[in-house]
Amino acid sequence: MKRIITVFFFLMVGIPAFTQSKTITLEVRQVIKNGGTIHVSLSFSEETYKKRKPDRNIRCEPADTVIRTEITVPTGDCVINVYQDRNGNGKCDNNLLGIPKEPVGITNWNGKGPPGSFDRLKVNITDTTQTIRIDLHQL
Repeated sequence: MKRIITVFFFLMVGIPAFTQSKTITLEVRQVIKNGGTIHVSLSFSEETYKKRKPDRNIRCEPADTVIRTEITVPTGDCVINVYQDRNGNGKCDNNLLGIPKEPVGITNWNGKGPPGSFDRLKVNITDTTQTIRIDLHQL
């Protein structure tokens, strides 16, 4: 029994060590300079993306129309959502149809039509990934 507990402990402690992380540059373009805080949400699984419960949130204050910030993320699939909080209320405001009133951007989305699923929007973070670029769109 003691061996089983020991093996279980080492498996649980050792598994996170196999997850690699990578520091990348997130580049957000078409930002309104001094136009409100930039909010970045990162989802590393389809489940957190669907539930709108991101794995990580980051905030940036824009001093220019292009923001570059370094973030450390695990290797693997990731969807990054960005919006500029123009009115400072801490959330992305939508109209009655659910269309954002504030500038938004998502990985692998061109701003036309509904964004789509996790599989359509995800980017794969690898050892060679350097920069991820997201353009904000005013809908």
